[in-house]
Parts: sequence; structure tokens; C-alpha cells
Amino acid sequence: MRRLHLALVCLLIAILAAPLSAYTIYLKDGSTLIAREKFKIEDGKALIVLQNGTQTFIDAAEIDIERTEKVNKGNYGTALFIDDEGQVIEAPVTPTEKQTLTDVASTTDASVSTRTRAMRPSSGGAEGADFPRTAAGFVDLTVLPRTPYRDLDIAVETSRFLRALGFTEFKVFQGTQSQRAFLEMTTNSEATVFRSLEAAADTLIHLHNQFPDQIAELEVLLITSNRERAGQFLLDQETATLLGKKDAESSTFFIANVQF
Repeated sequence: MRRLHLALVCLLIAILAAPLSAYTIYLKDGSTLIAREKFKIEDGKALIVLQNGTQTFIDAAEIDIERTEKVNKGNYGTALFIDDEGQVIEAPVTPTEKQTLTDVASTTDASVSTRTRAMRPSSGGAEGADFPRTAAGFVDLTVLPRTPYRDLDIAVETSRFLRALGFTEFKVFQGTQSQRAFLEMTTNSEATVFRSLEAAADTLIHLHNQFPDQIAELEVLLITSNRERAGQFLLDQETATLLGKKDAESSTFFIANVQF
């Protein structure tokens, strides 16, 4: 009976999502883009039409084509699933022609427990949550739950803008407050640490211009490819403007504002 209930919930979500004509594009760095339709490749570039109608290009080599095609087969690219705790998550297995929604809902694949869970719809965001803290009392971003950012348009534009700046190793998540995005960026040298910090500042300024009153701050975690902490920061409009205008040396800003 429970399996049937889960299957019906999954089916309902899929039906409600159908009018959006969503097509999930999986990238090799683990991030995703939500498009209106399948991308088109021209001269090594993938033309992508985002759900808001914006057209963008990325290198076709960045796309995990095999996974993208499998997941979107049968229009299940954005299928969702309700877990035992009532959380909405991505469907835990890739549907095929021989699978049914009941198969998806009843899977016991161990990988399900490690998937990033989507936030429940909420107007209050994550305020008030008891997050793990660093020794200095800041929220420890290295262990903060990775959940998709609540505003899809902002998440997509953040990804598009950073890629336009030449960054590919980053992920966008929900921050500790409803209007606070969490940006995780991989950096492997001192130079890329400062460059990434400046890019995060430019991104916040850009988002403020594009989405007035919809995003307030960026929580930024800089990590190495070995998952070692390279610094974490909280950027608001004032500090982002300061960095964006290069009124302060990035190294000086790093020392003054790094959270440890």
C-alpha cells in the first residue's frame, strides 16, 4: 500500500512538472542545468535554452551526454520522489522503458541515502536551523547540508554568470537563510582563491541587479580538489561592491573577512 502511495505521489509530481517542458542537463563536474529542451551542439558548443528563455553556450565537452540522455529518456529528467521522511528528492534511479514509477518509488539502492535532497517548499528558508559551527562560532559550510537553492532562476543565472567568467568547478546550494545562496568553489592555488573570491563578489552584484530584493547574500566556501578548506566567507552587497570595484586588495580582504 505504501509503495502504491509513493508511486501515485511521484506520478502526480511528474504530471504537474510536465507543462514546464523541463530538460535536465548533467555536467561532468556534478552540477546540473534545467533547460526547456534538449541542447543543440554547434562547432563544439552546446546551445542551451534555459527555462526563462535565456540562451547560453557552454563547451559541449562539459556535458555528461550519456547520463543526460538516460535520465531524460521518457521525459523523466526532472522526476521527483518523496522519501520516508517526507522530503522531495530526485528520482533515485534512472527510469528506462522497462521500469515503472512503482519501481522508482520502491528502490532500495544504497546510493539514495547520499543524494542531495531538495528543500521542502517553504517561505521561511532555513532560518533558525541548528547548523554545525566552526571553532570561532561560524556556520561550518564544509558540513552544511547540500540542498538546491530555493529560487531556480537565481540558481541558473548564478551558474550561467560564473561560466561566462570562465569558472566550471562550482556548485550552487541553499544557504542558511532563505535569501542567502551558498556557493561552493574549487580552488587549487593562491591565485585562484583570490580570483574565485572576486568572481563570487561580481556574481552577487550581478544577481542584485537582475533580481532586486530576491537575494541578499552569498555564503562562499573555497575548497581544494581534495576537499580541504581554503576559506569561507559571507558576502553582502557592501563587501561585494568593495571587491567588485577592486577598492581593496583581495589578499587584505581575505585576511579581514575569512571565517575560521
